[in-house]
Amino acid sequence: MNHSASITAHISGPVTDRSRWIALAVVMTATLMDLVDVTIVNVAIPSIQKDLGATYAAIQWITEGYVLAFAAGLITSGRLGDLYGRKRLFLLGMSGFTLASALCGAAAGPEMLITARVLQGAMAALMVPQVLAIVHVTFPAHERGKVFGMYGAVIGLGAIAGPVLGGVLTQWNLLGLEWRAIFLINLPVGIAGLLLGRRYLTESTAPHATRLDLTGMLLADLDSVMKAEMWSKTPTVKTAAR
Repeated sequence: MNHSASITAHISGPVTDRSRWIALAVVMTATLMDLVDVTIVNVAIPSIQKDLGATYAAIQWITEGYVLAFAAGLITSGRLGDLYGRKRLFLLGMSGFTLASALCGAAAGPEMLITARVLQGAMAALMVPQVLAIVHVTFPAHERGKVFGMYGAVIGLGAIAGPVLGGVLTQWNLLGLEWRAIFLINLPVGIAGLLLGRRYLTESTAPHATRLDLTGMLLADLDSVMKAEMWSKTPTVKTAAR
């Protein structure tokens, strides 16, 4: 099957010039939120340990649970978007991500924070795989190179913004929230993204979509989890936790 056709078919409604750039801002912001939340927690580890009495094992789950949940759902979520609509899955993921961020910020103990972080990663896995497909159906072929260049810049920004933003929010102790601010800052961003996304994103599905290959997706997701686990074994978390 032609890859381009599989992305562009079954599009609902025309896309105006203004609305497509707003749509791009929404999906780029979602991408940035995901990348930032992978690393933003690292610099807040000492504060979390002190406030919640988290053990080293709990800190590992708080940092790695997000990555593992994201990896576990990434491939399956992309396929679900092909079948049931990229806009639908994106908005569902953003809703869940925003809710999970609120739960992280309200966590009364390490167990609740771990659960909320895993949920946050799972919701990011629903949201992020839809981004490139949404871009593909929103912009004509002659503009996609520029848009994908912007997407690459956002990825680069997200890779460095997490620790910086986490440090700033923790040190400023915004509204007396201490480490909780690193999660609660997602709330206004997520709510704005939901409102704009519902209005400006274009719905699309893959043509001739077949049923889910559960065995194949399970194996692919397992492979992603194993790779994510190896990637997450960095000295940063261990050093900070100690």
